[in-house]
Amino acid sequence: MSKITDNFEALVKEKKLPFSKEEIESGHHLYRVQFRISDQKLLVVELIIQESEDDYVDAQIIYRKLHMLNDRAKEEKALALMNELNEIKTGYYNVYLAGDGEVFLRTLMRTSADVNPLYQTLIVGSTIAKNVIEELETQLG
Repeated sequence: MSKITDNFEALVKEKKLPFSKEEIESGHHLYRVQFRISDQKLLVVELIIQESEDDYVDAQIIYRKLHMLNDRAKEEKALALMNELNEIKTGYYNVYLAGDGEVFLRTLMRTSADVNPLYQTLIVGSTIAKNVIEELETQLG
């Protein structure tokens, strides 16, 4: 493990944020965190941190299954809404539509041994994801 992943794990443990971890291809680290955003909705977040001994590494945070677009007749409306959200409401996070209809939120960043910005990005994104979910449900049902 790298100093960066060690520091990240220490910080989330200190903050008492439960997580699971697994090693994925090329030795990268996948963390899964869950946030309860309502009585009915649990937000699953995946964080991938590049394995490296470098001073800076890439990280990707994905907020999964914000919405499932099961009615492909609504795809044009969904894409227009997602473009609007990306332009004015998501900041440096982006909303995407996967081929299976999953709508997810993602951000990419560089991080260092000071993992506080990574942690803050993870936390702030959960609030943005909650707002995106509300907007998607209102507009798409």
